[in-house]
Amino acid sequence: MEYRFLGNTSIKVSRMCFGSLTIGPLQRNLPLAEGSSLIRTALEAGVNFIDTAQLYRNYSYIREALRGWSHEVVIATKSYAYTAEMMRDALEEARRELDLDQIPIFMLHEQESEHTIRGHWPALEYLLNAKVKGKVKAVGISTHYVQGVLGALKYPEIEVISPLINLSGIGIQGGSRDQMLNAIQQAAAQGKGIFAMKPLGGGHLIAEQKAAFDFLLELPYIDSIAVGMKNEQELNRNLAYFNGEPVAEFELEQTERKLHIDDWCLLCEKCVKACPNHALTKTPTEIAVDPEKCVFCGYCGAACPEFAIKVI
Repeated sequence: MEYRFLGNTSIKVSRMCFGSLTIGPLQRNLPLAEGSSLIRTALEAGVNFIDTAQLYRNYSYIREALRGWSHEVVIATKSYAYTAEMMRDALEEARRELDLDQIPIFMLHEQESEHTIRGHWPALEYLLNAKVKGKVKAVGISTHYVQGVLGALKYPEIEVISPLINLSGIGIQGGSRDQMLNAIQQAAAQGKGIFAMKPLGGGHLIAEQKAAFDFLLELPYIDSIAVGMKNEQELNRNLAYFNGEPVAEFELEQTERKLHIDDWCLLCEKCVKACPNHALTKTPTEIAVDPEKCVFCGYCGAACPEFAIKVI
């Protein structure tokens, strides 16, 4: 496994980051023992970087995986908090639930532009003060938006960016794939650490997995890539890609996913409003899913008051 520093930070991470959204309650909802064991297996294989979020509600998996682990692990988490008080609660929740004195990377979740970053300034300022106190090591943002990356350029306080980028540009908001790449390159030139998300476009690029990973791994300004996985078969396959090893053939149907909406859905439309990719629409009888737009980000499931939405 190759390791790189995240931009100008002193944080050294594996090229493969364990994207933990997939194992938690917003998606596969694996049993605690199964999910934590998968993370532990990744750690034993050389992965030292885990991406999570307050939204994902899966800190317990990571805490259990780290039980008795003696090597350094970099955890990046994030929150939608926009006030100092909300961010204080989010940070303390992360420290408590992950059983860590210091959170290596704490980010503002899903920023859209310099304007949303400015609107979240009280929360960002709280993180900067927490950094001075040693509770946070680095501060950043995650974003699906080209303007989110460009907005971060105006804030030297933002040290790490997790942008959505993949071979086909699936899920990128406010611009094209090449525009996102240009924005990322500018951020990297400023010394900001970059770890990409959605390398397979939420599963849409499974059939082109090798090309999709090669595309990102060959970009010198991307330090790490967060990859979601739900079982050891997927983990081993991903490890082989990142280690430059031969990858065994596999059956595509074993890794395909779909968004499933249970029949107790209330048609409240909260999921429709939460979807950043406009993949959901309300009909008189159901919430319809556009599979061409859905990237399985999980935001619809988090917004659903009935927990009626699953990725299966």
